[in-house]
Order: sequence, then structure tokens, then C-alpha cells
Amino acid sequence: MGANSPRPPVSSPETKSGGFSPFIIAVIAFLIVCALEWSDVIEYIDGEPRLTAKHQNQLQKKLNELEEAEQYALVAQNDGYYPCLHSNRQVYFLRAGEVWKYGVTIKGEKKRYTAQFLQVNGVSYIRQLKGSIAECLKEEQQKLFSYPMLPENLSRPEADRLLRPPYNPVLR
Repeated sequence: MGANSPRPPVSSPETKSGGFSPFIIAVIAFLIVCALEWSDVIEYIDGEPRLTAKHQNQLQKKLNELEEAEQYALVAQNDGYYPCLHSNRQVYFLRAGEVWKYGVTIKGEKKRYTAQFLQVNGVSYIRQLKGSIAECLKEEQQKLFSYPMLPENLSRPEADRLLRPPYNPVLR
């Protein structure tokens, strides 16, 4: 599909992360945790240490987030060239409705991607499964490893078939 067509240069815009690397985010989180005082986390009731109500609520919020994950696909809105992160290609031709990326988030669509990112890349966010983070990660792995057998991929000339969607750089 499109193997003989000229490939226009396409830059890949940033997601909503704002350019912060995971390392910087981890350092900031570490500093916040280090800034906590013992009394912010632990209280003594009848001589026994317990988490403070505030800290217990924060823990419960984090646990709840892990139960409300989404496995999603970003799919092409129109026939055309889309940024590709592997296969020695900068862009790859997709037909409308074909998968550009599979992913998992606990943030939901609006916090995972900006409307601008979706619009600039010409893709739609489609939630495919809502469940625990473990369930969603399993579903994502099933879809990533099964991608070579997807009918949209098999319908392409063999030289144009991909091992994973264009915007999934690696199998994790």
C-alpha cells in the first residue's frame, strides 16, 4: 500500500507530557516524597503506628486508578501517510480505520493525549477495553503480538507488512 508513492516528511508531535522525560518526572516525584514529614504519613494510635487518614486516602486513590485503566487504539481518520517509529520508515501509508497505535492508560483519553495531538496526527482515540491495569496490559499485549495477523496488515503486499502498528516503536 503506497510503497511506490512519494513519502512526504512528517514530524511526530509530542504527546501531552509537555516534553518532560520519565527521568525528570521520577526525580520530581522522589523529591516530593522526600519532602514529606514523618507526621504527614504516620500517626500513633494507642502506641501503634498507622498511616494518617490523608496518606491512606492517597493510597486508595492510587489503587482505584489502577482498577480504572483503558486499553485503546489510535486509528487513522483518513487514507494517508502517518508517522512511523520503526521499520526504517519515517512515514507509513494507512487507510482510514487502520490501527496506528495500541496503548494503555490510567489517565483516560483527555489526559493521555491533547486534542491537538490527535488532530495533527489525524487519528481517533478508541477505547477497546476498560478494566484493571493488568487486564488492559494483557489485552494490549494480545493485540500487539497478533498485529501481523490482522486482516488490514495481511491485505498489504508482503514487503509492506508490519510486525506492529506504525506508532508502536517496540513490543514491550
